[in-house]
Amino acid sequence: MKKSLSILLLLSSYIFAQSYDASEIFMFFGRQPSAKTEAMGRILTLNYDSNFLTQSNPAALVYSKGSKIFFSHSSHVNPTDNSGGVSYNTNSIGAFAFNIQSIDWGGNIPTDKLYTFTYSNELNDWFSYGINANLFEKKYYGSTQSNTFFEIGILREFKLFQNTQIKDILLIGTQMKNIFNQKRMNSFGSTNYFPSIFRVGVSNVVEYTNERIYDKSHLIGFTSGFEYQDLFNSDSRTAYKFGGELSLLDIIYLRIGYYSETLRENSYWNKNLEEFTYGFGFNFNLEHYLNSYLPLSIRFDYVSLPVPSYKIINYRDQDFNTFNLIINYGF
Repeated sequence: MKKSLSILLLLSSYIFAQSYDASEIFMFFGRQPSAKTEAMGRILTLNYDSNFLTQSNPAALVYSKGSKIFFSHSSHVNPTDNSGGVSYNTNSIGAFAFNIQSIDWGGNIPTDKLYTFTYSNELNDWFSYGINANLFEKKYYGSTQSNTFFEIGILREFKLFQNTQIKDILLIGTQMKNIFNQKRMNSFGSTNYFPSIFRVGVSNVVEYTNERIYDKSHLIGFTSGFEYQDLFNSDSRTAYKFGGELSLLDIIYLRIGYYSETLRENSYWNKNLEEFTYGFGFNFNLEHYLNSYLPLSIRFDYVSLPVPSYKIINYRDQDFNTFNLIINYGF
């Protein structure tokens, strides 16, 4: 046992020996493609969004039902961020998804793309797990640099209480991004390591259903969550995140959040980045609300928030907007 532990510690020290140098911060720590995630304090570990998996916990995909197509757009400030993808849950052999996230500065400025293939499943009803295989690609003045990295995620659900009217569920999740501390060569011939991000979170979901008042879905629901973030190959970007969501009739969703993130301590960066977040969403279930037998739902999520200030002097003079459109068939 001691020998195995010693080998594990040696491997860990080797894997995470190299440091993340704050490269590609807009891809790994910028605006979230999921407006719901952005609004709820940027909590990524839990199953708050099972669609935009370039950033979210891959284990959340198994909670997605049927087939989906989804799109996200962030605008009104550089860089422009677009994301999209498709997913399908087979129920028998697991769920699959393909995502693309693109960050474009326009003109001859670098354009970054992240391609993500996801597989997720459940292990004997104990917990769900997910694996992301990512390809990062950067185009810079006609040249292209790229490399892969991998991540894993786990989610465990505990049903604290459930009857015909009240449901109370506790969820614990963890996510590890860039598990092998992979890197890419930049156009100058030097090395940029991707961040090795560890996250762990806990969430509680309470829903109240009363079919005499509303027989389509739950009447009211409340979700609260907390997440801790740390980097294994850097002393920066440690974060604490809080989020909440109030849902009404499974139609209207109101969200709020807060996060505090430690940045590099020098003349350019703030010591901490602290932001309150908020947003809303609508869910239209055609089968329920239009008396249709078509199992189709359309979800719209939106945030409009001040641009986070990473500088000691706050230059924020405009908001950024992010909207999502998610179409789900066969839920």
